Amino acid sequence: MKKALLSAAFLFISLAIFAQAKDSTDAWHYKTDNYDCAIFPMAYVDYLHTGKTFTPGFGDIDKAEHAMLEQLLLQRDTTKRLPDIYRHLKKYKRQYFGFTNKDGHKILLINLFWDDKSYNTKWLSQMVVVDGGGSSYWKIEYDLTDNKLSGLQINADE
Repeated sequence: MKKALLSAAFLFISLAIFAQAKDSTDAWHYKTDNYDCAIFPMAYVDYLHTGKTFTPGFGDIDKAEHAMLEQLLLQRDTTKRLPDIYRHLKKYKRQYFGFTNKDGHKILLINLFWDDKSYNTKWLSQMVVVDGGGSSYWKIEYDLTDNKLSGLQINADE
């Protein structure tokens, strides 16, 4: 009887945990020595993209981070702030959102912001959106299919 009860309890708890994880829109925290990321699941809906979403994997994140190190300074930057951003890349927290573009390519929207715990404690549950702030807040897209960065947007200084 005890065994059956324990088995039933284990099954119930496992199902509850799985159901919560499947339906959750909170991000998974992925931290390495070089970057601190929030990976948002496909269930998270942002206002920027209405297409099909997917949950990025750790390998996708690692690939995008490598591309940023190699390709970031090649991006068009009319503000001339990229060298400073590049120099301090480790200090930014990142949020990763996956979607598929009209050509069927898997795209990562990478939202980067200065690691300042005083302004946003909910970075693992919602997209950080800030007006102004300059190079402390920026975003870029990474095409997993073509291994290319595009769409660099650095916030205005005001």
